[in-house]
Parts: sequence; structure tokens; C-alpha cells
Amino acid sequence: MTADWVQERRRRVRLVKKWLKHLPRRSNVHRYPVLKWFGDSAKKRAYLWSFRSREMIPAIFLGMLVSLMPLVGVQMLVVTLLAVFLVRANLAVLVGLQWISNPLTMGPIYYADYQIGMAMLELFHLEPEVNPILRPDYDWSAFRWSHLADLVDTFPPMMIGGLVLGSFGGLIAVIAYKFLAKRSKASYQSVQQNKTSEGEGSEEP
Repeated sequence: MTADWVQERRRRVRLVKKWLKHLPRRSNVHRYPVLKWFGDSAKKRAYLWSFRSREMIPAIFLGMLVSLMPLVGVQMLVVTLLAVFLVRANLAVLVGLQWISNPLTMGPIYYADYQIGMAMLELFHLEPEVNPILRPDYDWSAFRWSHLADLVDTFPPMMIGGLVLGSFGGLIAVIAYKFLAKRSKASYQSVQQNKTSEGEGSEEP
């Protein structure tokens, strides 16, 4: 590995950190809700702030997995516990990916979780019962707010669907990351080889 490659890698890391400047860092982790509870532990773990592939890949996969599961309200707690105590993963990436699930996308994501979960249960012949409020022929004129409490039975299929959808999304994201990282490295090495060839050519009499 040449000195130029090391410098280029550091430059890319600085660029990524600039993109992630609004996300938690070792110096400001104590300012974030939930994360501040683990501030002291997080500051002692250097891998939480590393952008090496071995910390980025689990962060991308687990970040996608959790973001596509019906865990609204506890997502930050879940990813923080995973990063600090269970896996070696970049905390900023884990936290940033949770914004995939937001007030605008939450409805479609959870609906997809439910549909996928129901399909998985049917695949294993568990014959799940569709909640009446989610049926196409539901009589909305008879709707009562109390009916929303019945939606609690949608949680198990949503969790199953979230695991499937999140795992698939995480796998795709990791593959994309590896492809882009490999392509970036190959592109840089090609540029360096061209510079070396040009330098050798200019030295010829």
C-alpha cells in the first residue's frame, strides 16, 4: 500500500465524516438522547468511530435491518446496544440509517412488513387471520377508534416481515458498498499507475 493510497483513503474518510457531521461522534455523543446514556462506554470503544470495512459492513447490514423493522421509538436504543455491547460496528452509520424509517416512509414500510410477514406465515401453513380493519371490504362507516387496539395482532407478522425485508435490504446495501469501495480503489490505483507511467516516460532521453 503506497503513501499516496493511504493519503487518498484518509481524504475519503474525511469526506464521509463531513457528510455525517450531523450524526453522533465521539466528541458529541453525550448530546444525543438515548446515546448519552452510553456515552462513557462509547467513547472508550474506538471501533464505534472507525470507517474501516470491518466496522462499516456490519453497521450497514444491521442499520438496514433495524430501520425496516417495526421498532419505532426504540430503534436508537436497539442499534446503540448492538454497537456498544454486541458487534463491532460504526455507530454513526447505524444511527444515520434509522432515518430511513421516518413519518413519511413508516406507513409503506410497515405495510410491506405486514404483507411479507403474512405471506411467510402462509408459506409455512400457519394460516394467519387477517385483521378485519386491513381487509379490502372493511366497512369504514362502522369504524371506531377502539378498533385500532385490535391492530396489536399485526405485530408478529410485521416483525417476521421486517426481518425478511431488513435482511434483504441489508444484503443489497452491503453488496453495493463493497462494489463501490472496490471500484473506487481500482479507479485510484489506475490513476496512480498512469501517473507512474507518465513519470517514467518523461525521464527517458
